[in-house]
Amino acid sequence: MIDALLRIAENRWFRLVLVGMVLLGVQTTILNDMRPFGVSLQVMVLLAAASGLARGSETGAVAGFVVGLLYDLVLTTPLGLGAAVFAVVGYASGLANTFVHAPTWWTRMLMAAAASALGMFLMPLALEVTGTEGALTGQVFLIALVVAVFNALATPPAHWVCRWALSDRTRVR
Repeated sequence: MIDALLRIAENRWFRLVLVGMVLLGVQTTILNDMRPFGVSLQVMVLLAAASGLARGSETGAVAGFVVGLLYDLVLTTPLGLGAAVFAVVGYASGLANTFVHAPTWWTRMLMAAAASALGMFLMPLALEVTGTEGALTGQVFLIALVVAVFNALATPPAHWVCRWALSDRTRVR
């Protein structure tokens, strides 16, 4: 029984879901009330971007999809819309990371900021495509800027957590 539980806990996707659920709780409670410049900070987008930075574009896309699906469960948007947008964010951040020879902490911050801003532009665009009126406004630029700055500052710990959560570990028996 214990061995079965340990095998489940060793799965990197299980660890990502656990981290995602903790950050989803932070997103829907603390960050929902904390609104600098009237903008809700988006830590779930940061988790998708940091996953791509930590493990590459393919893993980042899958991780972004998983994180977006978790976020979709509490949003009133169509199910899967956030997952699709976050998958693009995770893929883009992982792809951008491949263009840097030796990524440093500040290049990761810049790439996470760019990927977060991309996500903040894609989400209202996707909402407009699916029929939600009034989602794409001039406020999107302010939202993208504030979220990008916050996510850039929070990238180092998020990168560390994603590197841990998405690592492939097998126990030696």
